Amino acid sequence: MNSTVKPRRKPSQSRAWMTSTAIQDAFLLLLLEKGYEKTSMRDIANVAGVSVGSVYQYFPGKEAIAAMTVRTWVRKLSTALSQAVEGITRTGKGRTVDEVTRLLVEVQVNTMLEGGAYWRALSSIERRVSPQAVYNRLYQDNVDLFRQALTSAADWPDGLDDARVAFSAYTIVDSLVKQALLVKAALPSAETMLGDVSLALDGYVRAVRRTGAVPP
Repeated sequence: MNSTVKPRRKPSQSRAWMTSTAIQDAFLLLLLEKGYEKTSMRDIANVAGVSVGSVYQYFPGKEAIAAMTVRTWVRKLSTALSQAVEGITRTGKGRTVDEVTRLLVEVQVNTMLEGGAYWRALSSIERRVSPQAVYNRLYQDNVDLFRQALTSAADWPDGLDDARVAFSAYTIVDSLVKQALLVKAALPSAETMLGDVSLALDGYVRAVRRTGAVPP
């Protein structure tokens, strides 16, 4: 990982975790209020209620704080998806593909819209501050969760390239939600977003199941 985005130290005690969290929360508030370019390390320290020196003990610079904050929020989404997938797989082969895809869409849409303004701000800088390897790993973690959920469905057909289908399925959901947050002036309603994303994902998955293979 690039040294400019790698934290200086990993907090191992509760007080240290609280300080790191306070710094990330302060950065996020300032990102909304002032934007990335106008936010300084001193601003972050003031809002977090710590000294500038304390901030530098944990992070070498603003980009490192931004990268860690993005990772923290992406992991929140992964945790929500993981809990949903655990619930799906715990019931065995009882759910249909349509039920599984609906649940996956609901979890991702509701999680991201709940923190809509924050997700919008973080999505706008995500590729700028996230090292490619870290971005790829976190993305693939969520793809793997989609794969696990989809293949657990009672009517999931054999013979599909599950990894490829899961990648496309997650990309459809993630891209539609993120682009809506980034581009639209007003945050979309959950009902509208759920409807649009479900239509797109259902169309893709049904086409794949009907043909029995992902088109080349």
